[in-house]
Amino acid sequence: MTVGTGHELIERWIITWAHARGLETSVVDGWPCVHVRSRTRETELICTDPGLETFVSLFTHIEGDDRAMLTVIADDASPYAALTLPPGVRIDRDDETLMATTFSQIDVPPLDPRFTPRWDIEDHRARYFVEAGERIAAEGTIGILGEDATFDAVETTPAFQRRGLGRHVMATLTAYALEHGASRGVLAASARGRLLYESLGWEAELDMLSLMGAAASD
Repeated sequence: MTVGTGHELIERWIITWAHARGLETSVVDGWPCVHVRSRTRETELICTDPGLETFVSLFTHIEGDDRAMLTVIADDASPYAALTLPPGVRIDRDDETLMATTFSQIDVPPLDPRFTPRWDIEDHRARYFVEAGERIAAEGTIGILGEDATFDAVETTPAFQRRGLGRHVMATLTAYALEHGASRGVLAASARGRLLYESLGWEAELDMLSLMGAAASD
């Protein structure tokens, strides 16, 4: 992947992800900062292969703040992962991959009768749930902006794993994307999720490494 293509893919992911969640973005030291305001973090500053020296200079934005995240996206994130971190910074995620695909029709695996599907659709996103009684067995969210779609928070509850529910959710969301005019997808995948996405035709494009600020210990 060329650097230009990489930057373009990352920009598409950030814009579509922020749109799907209804998030605000700003610019910090020339890099996009997403105001996530979630249970796990308040902000996420995202940089694209800035070089080690520049990356280290960005630590000041998260150091000591356990609600601030700094993510670097690169062809190879291992040099960034090998850096010696100051006491106020820790590695949060080192197993994520930015993935992309061009959509095509795929068969949606049928649900076992014990499960019930449910949609929650808003202007900026659609959430799909597979429920077992009053429990959520699997779920996923899709946000569509023009021809781009991002998949977010695709999860299967541990008690219901290995039943094909993740594939069912992804196939259902893909069908939704096609029906609503999207032709290409982008997402941030965990190591576990990557295996599923690759089996559905998604391709790994770029490494992701996320650091968090670490509050001082007593």
